[in-house]
Amino acid sequence: MAVYEIGVASNRSPNREESLEEPSEPAPDALIGQTLSGYSILRKIGEGGMGVVYLAEHRSLKRLAAIKFLSHHLVNDPAYIELFLREARAAARLNHGNLVTVYEAGSKGDDIYFFIMEYVEGEDLESLLEGSETIVLPLHDVIDYISQAASGLGYAHRKNLIHRDIKPDNLMLTKDGVIKVADLGLAKWLGQQSGALSQHGLILGHHYYVAPERLKKPDGFDGRADIYSLGATMYRLVTGEMPYDEPPGVVMAKHLSDPVPDPGEVNPDLDRDICEIIMTMMAKNPEDRYQDMEEVRTELARYA
Repeated sequence: MAVYEIGVASNRSPNREESLEEPSEPAPDALIGQTLSGYSILRKIGEGGMGVVYLAEHRSLKRLAAIKFLSHHLVNDPAYIELFLREARAAARLNHGNLVTVYEAGSKGDDIYFFIMEYVEGEDLESLLEGSETIVLPLHDVIDYISQAASGLGYAHRKNLIHRDIKPDNLMLTKDGVIKVADLGLAKWLGQQSGALSQHGLILGHHYYVAPERLKKPDGFDGRADIYSLGATMYRLVTGEMPYDEPPGVVMAKHLSDPVPDPGEVNPDLDRDICEIIMTMMAKNPEDRYQDMEEVRTELARYA
């Protein structure tokens, strides 16, 4: 039976009984104030299903960085430890202006696993979309963002690394308008089996954006899976909706068998050319998609 890490953050509202309770003081965070590989940990800045992220500053270089720790409830799971460390170390070999740089990955003791990465001052595209008064982002901006992301991902693919968790939350927009693809720690080397991950049937990535071939076989995919997820991300940014918006199991079934959704049916302001580009990126059969990120960039440039 497959185990899915679908990365859904909890935004559960308190129930009536909880809301009547007095708010409790937060427990002190033992990591804040500690030093790791020369970095002083300042404060927590994010948390997801797999890890917790802290802002830190290098004591001698005075450089800010983000340190991601494997969540405590996963530190005894060899599959997650293997994923977290091996692929973070792989990502640390990459150097591209549209990829968040990973500086270092390692462990401390038996229960602390971490990687240190570039700190991006800016906002992820999901947050940008949710804060937009127009429900969708301007098309010319989206084309620029997706093209930049494709540039970084194309570089990673040429280095035989697949991201496998492309979504708006992982595309960071800096204050200078540069897109940085984040969370390369979930990436996978092409041609390399996932080891303990395969034994678990583990499929990482958000169910709203996962490519169909990844649901069929954990190791049976290549860089075209990232093209599908990038297309689903573009769909989200120009329509304000998910390609398939149902409970996780239903969404994954739709990725496998339902027709590719037409973004023009949700946003009538989109012309047929841009709709066709998005739908080609999201073709069910990888052979029917653009075959690499450079082809995606070429089509977006031609359209623009």
